[in-house]
This record gives sequence, C-alpha cells and structure tokens, in this order.
Amino acid sequence: MLKLNPPISSYLDMLTLCRNGITGNAGLLQNVNSASNVLQQQAEQYEASATTGELYTIVPLALARPKDDPVVVGHLKKSDLVKLYDNYVVGKSKPARAVYDALMIAANDKCPFCGGIGRPRNLDHYLPKAHYPQFSIVPVNLVPSCRDCNMDGKGQAFATVASDQVLQPYLDDDRFFSKQWLFARYLPGAADEPGVIEYFVSPPQNWEPIDKQRVKKHFDDFDLGLRFSKEAGSRLVALLPQYEALLAAQVSEDVAKNIIFQTVIDTSPFINHWERVMCLALMSEL
Repeated sequence: MLKLNPPISSYLDMLTLCRNGITGNAGLLQNVNSASNVLQQQAEQYEASATTGELYTIVPLALARPKDDPVVVGHLKKSDLVKLYDNYVVGKSKPARAVYDALMIAANDKCPFCGGIGRPRNLDHYLPKAHYPQFSIVPVNLVPSCRDCNMDGKGQAFATVASDQVLQPYLDDDRFFSKQWLFARYLPGAADEPGVIEYFVSPPQNWEPIDKQRVKKHFDDFDLGLRFSKEAGSRLVALLPQYEALLAAQVSEDVAKNIIFQTVIDTSPFINHWERVMCLALMSEL
C-alpha cells in the first residue's frame, strides 16, 4: 500500500553494530564472526528475490516441532539468530538499536501495510524470524507495522507460492504503489443516514494474473475493506453535509464536487489512499 524507501543502513552496517553490542558472550560473537560472510550472502539473496517478487522461493526452516533449535548457519542455531534481533537490535542500550529507531522514524508514523491508517508500534519481520532466522536482522526484512497488521493481519504467515505474497513495502515493484488497484462504490443510506463506502480490488487489466492475485491477497489478509470503510464512515459524516450545503446555496453539482471531493483527490498522498478512492466514488456516483 505504502512504498517505503530502502533503509539507509545496510545489512553489513546492522551486523557490525550487533557484533559491537555482544558483550559477555564470547561464544556467540565468535560464531557470528565466523558466519558473517554466509549471512551477508543470504541477505543479498533476500534482496534479489524481493525485487523480483520471488521471496516465496526461499525455503523456510524445517522444524519437526516449533521449539526445535537446529543449526542454521555455521555454528549459529535458530535461537542465536533470533537473539541477535531480540537482544542486540531491540535492546535499547545496544548500538544496533539506532537502526531499529531509524526504521521506525522513516515510516512517518504510518503503517505501510494498511496505507497509513494504523500507527507503527514495532518492526515486523516480513519473513518471520521463527521460520527464517537467517533474516532476523536484515533491515529490508524489518517493516514498521501497526498492531492490527502485525498481529491480526500478517502474524507468522509466509507465502509458499507467488500469489500468496503480500506487498513488500521496500522492494516490491513500483507498479503496486503507482498504479490504482483499489476502488470503491458509494452505497446511499436511508433517510438521514450518510451511507457506506464499500471498497474492492480491481487491478489493471494488463497486469499478470499473479500480480492481480497478490494485491487481492494483501487487501484480504489485512482486512482493508472493512478497515477502510470504517475510516470512510467518519469522513462521510463531515464531507456530505459540506457538499449538500453548497448545493443548497445554488452552487452547481460539478462545482460543489470539485470544491469538496476533487480537492481531496488532488492532495492525496498516494494513488491507492482510501480517502482518494472514496472521493473518486463520490464524484461519479452522487
């Protein structure tokens, strides 16, 4: 929904800061140092796969039981790689916390998964660290996310086929963010009720089937239809009376629509913003 600029800090930057923060655990530091070249290669594989929409091809960690702790890279176990994030990135006294904070700040208080209706509360692992611990501290795998998107929307899910991939805010193709695929219709209310805005997905006809399926998957997984409709409800209560007041003042429909709705359309921050799409529907259906 919202395109994020790639993080300023590279994987090597993050790894170096994590290593600088490892004190009192010489064994972990030695194992991280020994595995650093392989970890760097895997981070590069992640970025290459993400830019072509092929993260689903990366095989998740095979676990017979959720609590299993196999060796993943070199002598590093799953728990070691998870600890790198939990203790040495999230830890507020650790050097790598600066990267965590920079990633959060760069989102400008807008969750990219839901188009900014939620406020990021923490960093979500696009590929979950429970299944892909080798990417636990890869900056482009760490997405600022609101609670609804992180816990109720995506959770620990990951795609095993191309069409099941939700949008990757840092690295997915620009077409997902620059072309309109979100639309809405206005359902008038009865009597004095303002009505309802109903959202739906309609990708460009010339898109590949997989890309069409991906935006629908994103829309469904994050429950954007319902969440956007709730946001639109409060705006309808404000905008419709303004529009009706202009009509009552003998302003023509076209001029009134331009004043109330076109202004919102023209100033929307991105093409698939829920309010822009709502106003497009109102322009055509009122």
